[in-house]
Amino acid sequence: MRVGTGHAHGKIILIGEHSVVHGQPAIAIPLRHLPVTVTLQETTNAQQFVSDVFTGTMAELPGLFDGIRVLVDRLLRRFNEPECPFTLTVVSKIPEERGMGSSAAVATAIVRAFYDFFDTQLDQQTLLATVNIEEMITHGTPSGIDAATVSADQPVWFVKGAPLTHFAMHTHAWLVVGDTGVTGQTGMAVNSVKELLTDPDQPGVGEHLINHLGALTKAAADALQHDQRKQLGLILNQAQSDLATLGVNHPVLQRLIDAANQTGALGAKLTGGGLGGCMFAVANDEQTAKQIATSLKQHGAVATWLEPLTAL
Repeated sequence: MRVGTGHAHGKIILIGEHSVVHGQPAIAIPLRHLPVTVTLQETTNAQQFVSDVFTGTMAELPGLFDGIRVLVDRLLRRFNEPECPFTLTVVSKIPEERGMGSSAAVATAIVRAFYDFFDTQLDQQTLLATVNIEEMITHGTPSGIDAATVSADQPVWFVKGAPLTHFAMHTHAWLVVGDTGVTGQTGMAVNSVKELLTDPDQPGVGEHLINHLGALTKAAADALQHDQRKQLGLILNQAQSDLATLGVNHPVLQRLIDAANQTGALGAKLTGGGLGGCMFAVANDEQTAKQIATSLKQHGAVATWLEPLTAL
């Protein structure tokens, strides 16, 4: 019996969320300590799907899994075995609806598992194009930054309309990600930024903030490449201030950000759409990162994750 395995991991937006919608750059970071593993095992009958969320036949997949269902169907047809019986098992450590790339990571691991199962080479361009099948159904018009980051070992530099590029980091900082437990409101947050940009009572305010966030993103890339950890923290704090002025902060996010900064973080900010979701802090070393994680939990974080940037 044939068996195929595929892997991927989570991601966060380090800086540039919201401003990236308006032409500025963004940086996404792989979270390799939040893995996804997919195993595709040939069986004698039926096509089964197994996960923490749903277990049953592919035909019984609920609407939430439409993207996966279509992706699997396309892959089976691509390899000319649409009736191939199998069990597809998904094991994911990535929380859903937290801006950590859960859907893209699962899709990436599925594509890699299928290519492994059918013993076929898979290049990055084909991987991203195939993952996009699922992402188009799940997210409508994905930017591609999730798929590029959950399948990569290096940070992604993203500018709307331009090719995605990766860059190497040379830093010894640590990331501490904290989950507020409050579902983010990305659509509402994006609209809030649009309203500020067109507010006749505050002419130029929104545009200035967007441009400043773009400049901060460029400075953050330089700090990451030259191990300027303190500078990176200052940059992230400035970005958080800009995002708060844009109207996408949340009291629970701010409580965790303040707790991180009071526990020795070099800097901290929200990540993703905002109005809930997750935040993260940058720590100088692992010990401080662990102390920040403890503080975040004491201040209401429902989960925390640590990621060394040294390995990227």
